Amino acid sequence: MTNPNDIKIQRQMFEGSSKPKIEISTIFKNEGDENLRNKKYEIAQNSYEKALSNLFYNFNDDKEELKKVEQLKCSINLNLSMVLMKLNKFKDAIGYLTEAKRLQPNNLKPPYRMAYCYFSIGEYDKAREIVKEVLKKNENSNEFKQLLEDINKKELNDYKKKGKMLKAV
Repeated sequence: MTNPNDIKIQRQMFEGSSKPKIEISTIFKNEGDENLRNKKYEIAQNSYEKALSNLFYNFNDDKEELKKVEQLKCSINLNLSMVLMKLNKFKDAIGYLTEAKRLQPNNLKPPYRMAYCYFSIGEYDKAREIVKEVLKKNENSNEFKQLLEDINKKELNDYKKKGKMLKAV
């Protein structure tokens, strides 16, 4: 197995074909997956970011390779978003989820996590908007229905707390 940290290998990846880039990115992704499972979130974040940076460079026009790259990018973006959510970096996670949604518009994980991130940082309107958009297409999605219910409850609870605080002043 090649060492993905080797400068010569990285230069070859930048200048070469897609296959070594996919292989190296997969190594970093697998490393990130292992660290995510072991709750070593900072290390996992670093691995996923390295995996994405290797996929950033131009590729040839082989449609099969481009499809593999997009699938790999989506998976890495989703996993990186999970790491960031575990680290309570919800705003950072939203950027990676936006890219995952762009790569796979029909995948429900990115919008669910985006809505959850907005919910977690108190941006209830944005969270609600995402959930309602998904429910228009997938009205039987219990996960999204539950998240919408949680958003509404939390927002009401926050308003009640603010009202009590104002009365105390």
